[in-house]
Amino acid sequence: MNSCRSGLVGKALMVRLFLFAALIGSITVCVSSDYAFAEFKQFFRKKRIVYEEAKDDAKGIPVARCLSKFGPFLILKKGSSDWRPTKVDEELFEGDLILSGAGAAIENIDKSVKLTFRGDIAGRSPLPIRETAIRLLPKIEGVDFSVDFERGRIEITNTKEKGFATCQVTLFGDEDHGQVKLNEPGSTCSMEELGRWPKGTHFNPLSKQEVKPVYDLIYIALKGTSEVSDHGVTHFMSAPPGPAMLSWNSADGSHPIKTKLEKLPDWTLPPDLSNPLVIGRMGVVLKFRDQFSSGKPLPEILSSMAASESEADRFVAINLTLATDQLDLFFKILGSTKYKDIIDNGIIGLRHWIGRKPGQDLKLYEFVKASHRYSEKQAEIFVDLLHSFGDDELREPEPFEVLIDYLSSDKPGIRGLANWHLHRLVPKGRDIKFDPIAPEAERKEAIAKWKKLVPKGVVPSRSIN
Repeated sequence: MNSCRSGLVGKALMVRLFLFAALIGSITVCVSSDYAFAEFKQFFRKKRIVYEEAKDDAKGIPVARCLSKFGPFLILKKGSSDWRPTKVDEELFEGDLILSGAGAAIENIDKSVKLTFRGDIAGRSPLPIRETAIRLLPKIEGVDFSVDFERGRIEITNTKEKGFATCQVTLFGDEDHGQVKLNEPGSTCSMEELGRWPKGTHFNPLSKQEVKPVYDLIYIALKGTSEVSDHGVTHFMSAPPGPAMLSWNSADGSHPIKTKLEKLPDWTLPPDLSNPLVIGRMGVVLKFRDQFSSGKPLPEILSSMAASESEADRFVAINLTLATDQLDLFFKILGSTKYKDIIDNGIIGLRHWIGRKPGQDLKLYEFVKASHRYSEKQAEIFVDLLHSFGDDELREPEPFEVLIDYLSSDKPGIRGLANWHLHRLVPKGRDIKFDPIAPEAERKEAIAKWKKLVPKGVVPSRSIN
């Protein structure tokens, strides 16, 4: 009995000892866990600091800076939807979209390449440049500067004290990448790029086949020598007199055509400041710069300029409105203007807008449906009228009959585009005054004149311009 009792006591003691050990163990685990958690929190804090630093780094490393004090720049920061002016010596980052065209300049962060936004303020270029836009790309090892050249005209200059400088240029909506090597200090080249829809191309929002604008590129060695490399082919270029010009059209599917020049074409020279047209437009650009830099909202500035009695004001306003993708404001201006040049220039500008890159025409189609209550068919007609008829089509009477029918459309935009085509194609009808927003009776009178001038089944004498 006693032995049995002592055995039970022994077992109880062992259980207590086991429980005590377990308790000590759990305390140890808890202490260890607290210590580990404290270590984890400290580790997390360290990681959090690194993460925050990484977020700061994600803002970007500067790749360029603004040089121009007097030239206007508009900049759209990566991830932003609001255009703003730049400041002298402001650092510019990867992804920044920069818009200009009046001689303003930037340089890469290493100060070895200068890029000047030339545009075509005098209207002399062989390509009808409206504005110049580039997007800054990350620095590439072995390359001094890297940009996505979206449209317009730029000049690139080697600003090193010695040696060559290289610039990687993305072209045609990221479809092509070329490299320009400026062989000696001071070497300068000019590049022009423009996208547009070729004649006979029609808009079909349901098409399964991707249709792309045609791109034109002109390269001219303005000073010194340079080398242009693309698709494994390098072209040696030299300023006049020498092999100074490369021209290329994406529809040809061939290598660029190299041309020897005895002298630089007039349109490559700086704008003639004695030309009244240049003086007027430059004055407007500088006035715009001052207003925008003072903090005045961009839509307010452009609306005021579009209503100005000055043709130069209106020209710059409509171009900048489309260049900054303000479709709402653009259609508001067109719908309320009393100036014919606003409508004509607006139509040309909108044709350029849809020619920038694939998908622009579809964006416009969706916009007029959503914002202007166009039916799907009306929106398709509107966008299609921003294209040009093919030469074979214009040998038949149907396009002229259709255009005259569209003068009676419910939508003033369709009426305006139909009238624009008719005036361009039929010189004898240019005296017919048709206002797409005039009262219906007035419009019917003009339509009757068109039907008399171009009866059904007749192909009129037409202009090739």
